[in-house]
Amino acid sequence: MSEVATPDTSMHANLDAMLSRAAAKDRVHIQRHLTGTDAEPDPSHGALWRRLADKLASLAPLPIQTAGHSGVLFFVPDGKYRMQLFALEDQNDGRVVVYLPDILQQAINKKIIKPSEGNDEFPIVGAVRNTLHVELLDSQNTPEPPTHVKNMLGWNRKAMRVTLPAVGSDGSRIDAAEALCLLAVKLREAAQPPKPAAPEVPVAKPIPGKAAPEKAEKHAVEKLTAEKPAKAAKPAKPTTAPSRKTAVKRRTA
Repeated sequence: MSEVATPDTSMHANLDAMLSRAAAKDRVHIQRHLTGTDAEPDPSHGALWRRLADKLASLAPLPIQTAGHSGVLFFVPDGKYRMQLFALEDQNDGRVVVYLPDILQQAINKKIIKPSEGNDEFPIVGAVRNTLHVELLDSQNTPEPPTHVKNMLGWNRKAMRVTLPAVGSDGSRIDAAEALCLLAVKLREAAQPPKPAAPEVPVAKPIPGKAAPEKAEKHAVEKLTAEKPAKAAKPAKPTTAPSRKTAVKRRTA
């Protein structure tokens, strides 16, 4: 598998749209972070961050929020409010981390990853000898989560931490991480209660012995037409006027 490609123009446009919806301080944090990654000798780090941020922003479209320069929070609508669904973490320590709800068993059932053999490395379906590093988090094993993860734990909520190498991540690992995020969105949408149907507009029932308005109006027009007297016929005009010769003969006779 090839390494992460340099972000294309469409990805730059999507990131610009994401930044345009962010608050000023959040926008500054992200721009400073990208300035640092772009200064590295290997562009893979910055390209990986941009690709993951672009994917998460497309799945969670509400304005983002940052936690310093290392964490980005992604939100989805939740009725009148919003709910954090993802987090992206990059502490410039050689790893880029994605946080999402705990959908491990569903991901195995959907054949995105295979069960682990007793560690946190899960084989990727369709990728020979490639694994995805996934850890399960809850309030017990993570009693003091970082700021950008705190909303995703507690109240019986659990999360997954997917870790990717900042440099040299191959396509299968990134594809699997994105597939997990997409599955999390689909599962959440399926769990939402159906929207109530629009109320039916009541139809007025006709009153017995009283004609409907349309029929009553039509009946009145027909009655008025029947009562209107017919116009008197005009006298018929003579078909031909008497010729001059016939008039002369009558006078001389």
